Amino acid sequence: MPAALLLAALLGALASIRRGDLLVWDRPITDAGVRSRGPLVDRVALWTSRLGSTPVVLAAGAVGVVLAARRCRTLALVMLLTIAARPPVEWLLKDLVARPRPTGARLVAGTGFSYPSGHVLAAAATWGFVPVIAALYIHRRWLWWALSGLAWSTITLVAWSRVWLGVHWTSDVIGGLAIGFLALSAAEVLIDDQHDRRVTACGRLRGPPRRLAVRGTADTAASRPGTGGTTAGRWPQ
Repeated sequence: MPAALLLAALLGALASIRRGDLLVWDRPITDAGVRSRGPLVDRVALWTSRLGSTPVVLAAGAVGVVLAARRCRTLALVMLLTIAARPPVEWLLKDLVARPRPTGARLVAGTGFSYPSGHVLAAAATWGFVPVIAALYIHRRWLWWALSGLAWSTITLVAWSRVWLGVHWTSDVIGGLAIGFLALSAAEVLIDDQHDRRVTACGRLRGPPRRLAVRGTADTAASRPGTGGTTAGRWPQ
């Protein structure tokens, strides 16, 4: 977490100086991407970018909150707060850094300042919760890893697409990934803290849970005869 914080802060500071000219690698990477464009890859980038768009992340986030609430109200609340806090945090950081977007050769429109990438932040704040939600419902370890890998790949591909489409610099999406990692790490700490107090477990964001709730709501599992006051669970197989 400290490394991600340092990276995000350093990139933001450099991006705010002389319109980001100190980030000397950004222009060559963007120019190389423009030269490498082709119809098929462009279509893939356009489709992938939509996975970080407001309509998609709001719809996916709503589904995720509902699914989480059925098993773990703490997770649902933390996810809801993360999704709701993302836009004002994004706008604040963009206004503070005030880095212009790339000009010319854009395949989609882009509004506002460039650092950090809002699509990447939105994707992280939504798809980043897939692993822990999946852990509440899935008992097979390989399936959990498959869904988690798909979620992490989605966030990474959204970051790539924003550079490929010419609406963000590479530093913008790297900073967005770092900030997204910080947000998910803070969410995990908060969830784990609540679970430690209540002696329950809803799963983890960065790895398979030690125990999975298999019935009822993990947050409010009442003490039943023979259960020891916790919800029964088991590893994914």
